[in-house]
Amino acid sequence: MDTPKFKQFSVVKNIINKNLGIVLKVIGENVTVYPAKGRDKMTFRSQYLESASQEETSSLKELIEQVKKDESKKPKKTSKKIIDPAHIRYEFDKFLKHIAVRYPVSKEAFKAFWQELLIVAGDIPGKTWEMKSSAGANPGPVLKIYNTATQKWIYCLSFMPERGLRMEIKKEFLPKGFDELFPIDNAMFGAGKAVELNYPDFSLEKKQAYINCVKAIYAAHPEPK
Repeated sequence: MDTPKFKQFSVVKNIINKNLGIVLKVIGENVTVYPAKGRDKMTFRSQYLESASQEETSSLKELIEQVKKDESKKPKKTSKKIIDPAHIRYEFDKFLKHIAVRYPVSKEAFKAFWQELLIVAGDIPGKTWEMKSSAGANPGPVLKIYNTATQKWIYCLSFMPERGLRMEIKKEFLPKGFDELFPIDNAMFGAGKAVELNYPDFSLEKKQAYINCVKAIYAAHPEPK
């Protein structure tokens, strides 16, 4: 059996765009990489990667240690959907740690905003919120509301925080009077609207507007007693 060209947790560089990443696993010629910039794991053919320099590897020292910790503590998954409350909180904490390695100030800004939103939505992981997975991507936080038609809790407002914050909401749940808060149309493959915010410009007034929007969403879709 051939020895893999790259070892787990080594740093590699994409020969096309020069982006750096940390090797998570190697299966044959396929190399799964955690990118230095971004949240989503990606898989490449080994021919498109090369070993990073010592200087480039040193620049990712903190991120490498964080990835090692996450891999060692990763719970065994029994299904694609994360339903265990403890697992949901674990994934959220891991999510924050990865933001903190790159953008410490952004991590604190989003954490504070998220806590305010959970006061409105309710902090019940698996019910009022969870970590939404997508193919080839790490989970991201999403708020859920009760759908009276299906009698189930469904996704409503998704969050993609890193240096800045992108929020996407399903059009059907956007209350009247709050359209201007989500100026990007046709998000979620046409089913939603979105907004991209920079934390330095995310004033208390702007933040309160989004909190008020979430309050209006839950007022319009209350859980039956």
